[in-house]
Amino acid sequence: MAKLKDMLGSQATDIQESKTAVSSFKSSSKKNKMISAYVDTEKYNKFKAINALRGISSNKTLNLLISDYVLEYEKLLNK
Repeated sequence: MAKLKDMLGSQATDIQESKTAVSSFKSSSKKNKMISAYVDTEKYNKFKAINALRGISSNKTLNLLISDYVLEYEKLLNK
């Protein structure tokens, strides 16, 4: 919880350190799809190494890539 407060800065005062607050935070996330892909081993190892150097998880990077892709091509859905 301390790390979350550090990341949120001034917003941290609004967060109560209770079991209920943590439970409601977890239950509000709407992660509902899991994907899998076959990738070249060498490229995947480089991907993981880059993520480690950047300090972010591979899952977070994939979520960012998907979000960027959707933002770029969402206009196709509106046609």
